[in-house]
Amino acid sequence: MTPVGDPGPFSAHLGFRVLRADAEGAVVEADPQPEHVNGGGILHGGYLSALLDSATGWAVHGAGPEGMVAPHVTLTTQFVRAGTAGEPLQATATCTSLGRRICTTQGEITQGGRVIARATGTHAVILGG
Repeated sequence: MTPVGDPGPFSAHLGFRVLRADAEGAVVEADPQPEHVNGGGILHGGYLSALLDSATGWAVHGAGPEGMVAPHVTLTTQFVRAGTAGEPLQATATCTSLGRRICTTQGEITQGGRVIARATGTHAVILGG
């Protein structure tokens, strides 16, 4: 897939690519590097959380009206198994509920076809942002 949107400076710095963001959800990919691992040699939880933050945010962007922004109020991440540098990651996310003030999302990251992390998010809905 060809990237569809500017991931923003922080996500671009981490190498995230937004491949899809529409009413059906979002897909964000990344190629983790050695600098993205922790002292134990596995992917850092902050890196994975940032990828889930990006994917769930793009899911809201794709589902909501033009001009809406939806920063996270909460992001709860579950780390399922260790990820490694050098193998691509794919984060998929959907907007599960979109209200006037709050929306909710869910997402997961896979590496090599296996889920390595999941998240649920709550976002504040800001129109005209």
